[in-house]
Amino acid sequence: MYGLDEKRDQVLSFVEEISLDEAKKKPSEDQWSILEVLEHLFLMEQLIVHQIEQALKRGDQQQTSDKPIHQTTNRKYKVEAPEAVQPKGQLQSLEDAKEGLKKTREATLFLIHNKDTETLKNRVFPHPAFGDMNLAQWIEFIGWHEIRHLDQMKEVKAQLNQ
Repeated sequence: MYGLDEKRDQVLSFVEEISLDEAKKKPSEDQWSILEVLEHLFLMEQLIVHQIEQALKRGDQQQTSDKPIHQTTNRKYKVEAPEAVQPKGQLQSLEDAKEGLKKTREATLFLIHNKDTETLKNRVFPHPAFGDMNLAQWIEFIGWHEIRHLDQMKEVKAQLNQ
């Protein structure tokens, strides 16, 4: 649904190929480690689930045009992560990361279970780069965001191996 499973599987396959040492190393002071990127993904999905819950509770019906969220994977365009989703070191192992990602995905799937498409398309909240997005697009965005950061993790690994 929304391509979430396929995209998450790609992230988890990558995680299986790295050691904890690799996951904790930063290529430079101003770059995130792979473990920090995984924490960011965890925090981001947690925040999106919370925002979707709030939008559904408010019940304000609003429509917006579809945004080109597939462009999220373009790493040439940089967006500073909001403070709430910047890693804080709460995940200390790859197992912590996998468990956190599993929990946020369960929360996402539980939240959207039995929600009709019309409801999801008629509630919105803003994205820092795309502006107002409907809930259906926010759900799909989770997967595109993970692919963006999968590319980042691959870049970090390549930098560490140089």
